[in-house]
Amino acid sequence: MSNFSLPLTALVHENLSIVMDFCFSRKPLDQLLTANFAGEWKYLRKALFSMSEQRAGKAALELALFMRLLDDRDDISGYMNQTSTWTFGRLVVKDKPDQTLKMRDVANKIIHASELEWDLSRDNNPLLICISQKKERWLRAEIEIVAVAAFCGGLMS
Repeated sequence: MSNFSLPLTALVHENLSIVMDFCFSRKPLDQLLTANFAGEWKYLRKALFSMSEQRAGKAALELALFMRLLDDRDDISGYMNQTSTWTFGRLVVKDKPDQTLKMRDVANKIIHASELEWDLSRDNNPLLICISQKKERWLRAEIEIVAVAAFCGGLMS
């Protein structure tokens, strides 16, 4: 087992915090804007929505990298595969049935995505949609953010 010089679990928690703040503040901020600001408010919208979405995308990528490093170091996915039925969403593959995502898949799909999108339409279970670079291998991964939060919340830092 190698030792990494960064506090990986603390970095996982930090990036999870940014992702969760983005996912669960979007609707209340939209309601606030609608109720209190008539007109376009282009730069306020940019500050409240565009910048936070970019920051959340960066945090999701960093979260994936730190989860992957942690898994490489401690083989968490191997342990989970033997002891748990946890899934983290679904993988959509062309002309094949959907597959469930395991913890290691979450990190890999985020890292290898060509684009990250957010589906915040489900109040209590937002999705991070990873669009594939290689459509012949997989089309998209739909990652359940609450499941990722549950996993990360179980890590000690």
